[in-house]
Amino acid sequence: MAEENKLAEVNATLDRFAKLIEENAQQSRKDKAEYDRQREDDRARDEKRQADWEKRQADWERRDAELGKKVAAISDQVGGQGNSIGEITEAMTVSDNILNLINKFEGIDVAYFSFNISRKYPAKNSRGKTIRKQHEIDGLADGEKVAVVIEAKTILTKEHVTHFLDKLAKFKIAYPDHAHKDVYGALTFIRMDENAHQLAEQHGLFILRASPPNVELANHDGFKPTKVS
Repeated sequence: MAEENKLAEVNATLDRFAKLIEENAQQSRKDKAEYDRQREDDRARDEKRQADWEKRQADWERRDAELGKKVAAISDQVGGQGNSIGEITEAMTVSDNILNLINKFEGIDVAYFSFNISRKYPAKNSRGKTIRKQHEIDGLADGEKVAVVIEAKTILTKEHVTHFLDKLAKFKIAYPDHAHKDVYGALTFIRMDENAHQLAEQHGLFILRASPPNVELANHDGFKPTKVS
């Protein structure tokens, strides 16, 4: 009888072990199924992100191609006999009239003009790493105590003005040899959106309408330029 009881206990213990093993196996199968499901979800999300990225790239390339066609058409319209937009921009920025126009304002005395200037300056990227960024300006009217940074556009938009304001804010960082000077901004153009004109006025930028090789001031009466802080 004792042996039968002992055998029953052993069998019960084995049954418990078997049950534990089966429960563990079931949990393992559930865990693996959940892991596989998550991997499949991740793969599907990755494929969707990749497809979205490829679609955006295609859209960008399409817009770039459309912009290239529009730029070429504008160049033909405003350039006349073979003038390129680059030539028109150069005609705007090298005009001696610019120096004469801005020197009429109190506190501004510039005597030298240069164009197509480029420097690199240290900046942080999205990951916080220091990199060297390019800072390019179309023209610079320069003096001993004053510098006027000039941006030239064939057709000036509000977005161009916003971009130029950001460029102005970084000017003294990129050009530390001008850090002691009073810095102003000027925009030259052939055609301009009304919204661009309003934004430029609000920020105290010179607005110079170009009819190559001449340039005229397009700011409102009583305009006072604003120094870059």
